[in-house]
Formats: sequence, C-alpha cells, structure tokens
Amino acid sequence: MNLDSILPLIAKTQSSFSPEEFHHAVNVTFHNIEAESYDTLHAGMWESLFEQIDLLSSDAMGATNTGDNLKMLDVGCGTGLSSQLLLRTKLGNTVSDVTLLDTSQNMLAQAELKSRSWGKKVECINDSIDGVEGVFDIIIISSVLHHIPDLNSFFSKVSDLQKAGGILIHLQDPNGDYFNDPEYIERTRILSGLNRQDSNESASILNTVKKILRPLFGKKSYIDRVNDDLIRQKVIKRRMTSEEIWSVTDIHVENLPFSIGKGISMQNVKTMLEQYRLASQRSYAFFGDLKSDLPAELQETEAALIKSRALNGRNVSAVWIRE
Repeated sequence: MNLDSILPLIAKTQSSFSPEEFHHAVNVTFHNIEAESYDTLHAGMWESLFEQIDLLSSDAMGATNTGDNLKMLDVGCGTGLSSQLLLRTKLGNTVSDVTLLDTSQNMLAQAELKSRSWGKKVECINDSIDGVEGVFDIIIISSVLHHIPDLNSFFSKVSDLQKAGGILIHLQDPNGDYFNDPEYIERTRILSGLNRQDSNESASILNTVKKILRPLFGKKSYIDRVNDDLIRQKVIKRRMTSEEIWSVTDIHVENLPFSIGKGISMQNVKTMLEQYRLASQRSYAFFGDLKSDLPAELQETEAALIKSRALNGRNVSAVWIRE
C-alpha cells in the first residue's frame, strides 16, 4: 500500500498509528460525520449521476446478455445513492439482490434507510472489500477509487468477487489522464471567468469540497468535529486543516498537500483489470463541474460533449465485462 505521501502528516499530527491505521481511521471518522449531511451537500449530483448511470446501464446491456435475478454489490455505497439510481434503469430491473458495502457505519445506515423502498433483498456489510464473500453479477463502484491507496490489490479483490460474464461499472473523478489536456484546461478557464463575472469562486474540486465546511453543528464546524473525534480516539494529538484531512481521504486527488495527487488513470486501470473486457468508457464534467452546477450557457456544450463521447472531462466512467 503506497501511503508514503502521508508520512509527513502522520509525523506532524504526532500520531503513533501506522500509515494503514491512520488512513483507515481518518477515512472512517470523516465519512461517519459526513453521512449526516452528505445528501444535502451533494444534492446537485443526483441529476448528473443518474444521467451517467443510465448511459452506462444501456452500454452494459448492449455488451452482454444480462439475464434476470442478478446479484449486485455496491462497493463504498455511501448513502446508497448509486444503487438507488441504478435500480431505476433497465439494468436495475434485472436485479433481485443488493449488497451494500461501506467502512462507514453511518453512511451504511443512511443507505439502509433508502433501501427500504427498493423492493429488493438487501444485505448491509460494514467492512472493507476484504470482508465480502460470494460472487456478484453486477459490481458498481461510484466515487470510491480516489479513496483507495492500493488500487492493484483493490481491483484484484473486485475480480475475485465478480461472476464470469458479470458487469463492473465505475464512475470516478479526477480523471488523471486529462489533467493537462489543453481543451480541458481551456474549458475550466472559461468557467472560471464566468464565475468571476458572477462574483463566485473558481470552479475547482477544492471549492466544491469546501461546501462541507458550511453546515455548522452547534458551535463546531464539520472539520472541527472530525478533529475532535480523531483526538478522542487518540489517532492524532495535533489538529489538521481541511486540506490535510482531504489529503488522506481523497488520496489520489490533485492539489492537496499530502495526497498522491495523480488522479485515476484509465490507462493504469486497464492494466489492473486484465481479466475484464472494456465495454464502454465515458467522461463528463467537461468544465470541471457537474452539468447541474454549470451556468445555463455551458450546459448545452456539456450535453453535446457527453453525447459525442468525448473523454477529456474531469470525471471518467466505464463498463467492464468479466471474462
């Protein structure tokens, strides 16, 4: 597991935890607190995420014979949003059983509440992917990969859990293959200029994430509560800034002080999924923000780029078939 980037932060916080223990504790604590307001903070994501999941669902059904009564695993399910949206698609109509997996107990509790209206057999597992047994017809992984330091080991376990002929769907940012793409950079510049005209902050991942700081819980901010819990658990002795915490939780995201910061590269993912066939690759967030968050004058361009299947957006998604 490559956690060398956070070693200076572990020393700075005077933690006695190993890098693996530190990474796990910060992630679980952060997401347990985030669960309280996740759906509200990310309300704009529903529209864009459903569009992508619906497209990927159609891609999957065109790439293989799915059958019926399928078993689905949602890895890092969070509050259950991705499963709920996938179950609204044609592919979702083939699913009979859903397994919800998350290391955050509070996230999983929110997902379980959602699942009561799905009309499916649902199992909830509060663990990492190493705690899952069995095989699944569909595995969905949404907004998870940037949390995983060792993607090789992670995808190896995913492959072990996937039925031959099964469908793997993942949606993710940041798209590491296009960080320096001139067209993408120019589009983010255009959005930044429009936002300045509206007296808004530049559209970047950090400004999106900073929305987390806005809700107050009593007299303490969200990040204050994360630090308080980590100190109480004796994970740290010295408090962390928001960017330092995100360096741990979002370890592959760029422009954070202690993250690996290289994004998720589809070129690298292909080498990790040797037992899979890539059936479909898509991209979105071509201006750096989701379509639902864009000014009206840019939403039409975003829609056209999605339709043309351009690949140089901030977010990347794919469908794979297990061979």
